[in-house]
Amino acid sequence: MKQNEIPSMPNIVLTKEQIERKKTLLSREVKQININEHADFTTLIDAFANSSFEARNLGKAAELYHRQIQTDTAIIWSLSGSLFSAGLRQITIDAIRNDLVDALVCTGALFEQDMLEALGHKHYICNTKLNDGELQELYIDRVYDHLLDEISLRQVDLTFKKIAENIEPKLYSSREFMYLSGKWLSKAKNTQDSVMQAAFEKDIPIFIPAINDCSIGIGLAMQNNKTQTMSIDSIKDLKEIAFLKSKCGDSGIVVVGGGVPKNYSQDAVVMAEMLGYDVEKHKFGIQISTADVRDGGLSGSTLREAISWGKNDKNMEDVMIWGEASVFFPLLIGYIFYKMKDKKRKGRHLNEVFNTN
Repeated sequence: MKQNEIPSMPNIVLTKEQIERKKTLLSREVKQININEHADFTTLIDAFANSSFEARNLGKAAELYHRQIQTDTAIIWSLSGSLFSAGLRQITIDAIRNDLVDALVCTGALFEQDMLEALGHKHYICNTKLNDGELQELYIDRVYDHLLDEISLRQVDLTFKKIAENIEPKLYSSREFMYLSGKWLSKAKNTQDSVMQAAFEKDIPIFIPAINDCSIGIGLAMQNNKTQTMSIDSIKDLKEIAFLKSKCGDSGIVVVGGGVPKNYSQDAVVMAEMLGYDVEKHKFGIQISTADVRDGGLSGSTLREAISWGKNDKNMEDVMIWGEASVFFPLLIGYIFYKMKDKKRKGRHLNEVFNTN
């Protein structure tokens, strides 16, 4: 098999009845939301800012993002959850290609979803009351109200395995491996556009602090060379995001969900300080989450709470949106897309600070 050819699908035998049932279940695709296909709705979001509740918060967040993106502030997205499989993958690609974001800190599952669609597969709409035991027998995985083909997902595992086996066997940061994955996709045959490829082409770093917890980790663990393989160095990862923070100057964060990416993107400030860099704390922040602040969990904690930890500036401008990301995130990014459509922001190309070859 040539280096840039997609690995074959795993051979898993199903009965004729199972094949037909599977076709029925995997028949209605989740459609990726394409901002270009919808009319400019910026005046509606502007009107939200003078209303109440979460509409007002969305309007305030949109105004804050728009104001900051017209400065030299580095904009870091912290993404978690099943965003790409739920229809927000194309929005992320469009934001990258239009220089609306400068760095990504994400959960690894987002990039198994990204790779799955890059290989030509889809996610599929379902109701939430299916028999999950039957789905297991059919090799179908469920994410609440949508499905994916487990056999296709195993091809994703094999693809990350192939990428790993065709690079120099040494220690890499997650950023380096995601850069190389995007590079591989840019040369591969018969693939679709992807977040990884767009980030590679726009020099946008992708950090995945918990990279083992997804298909990427499975693929890396499957490497055939038993004596010498590449691996991920999590401490190198930490040093890189601290170095990035030292180089990017003023910065702000857009947090969707929470979890490890949220803390990692904020904690980059403290990491940098502890490693001896003179850095600015995050100047602005927007968070979209349905998590409750009252249980002390990370996902629900306010961005202002992180001021006490020294992660965010004490004069930080922040907006907290209590809402579900599949609704609020496309409205927020769509607003910025149309506001900046004729202004052509110059991207920061932050991967260049690492002199990546």
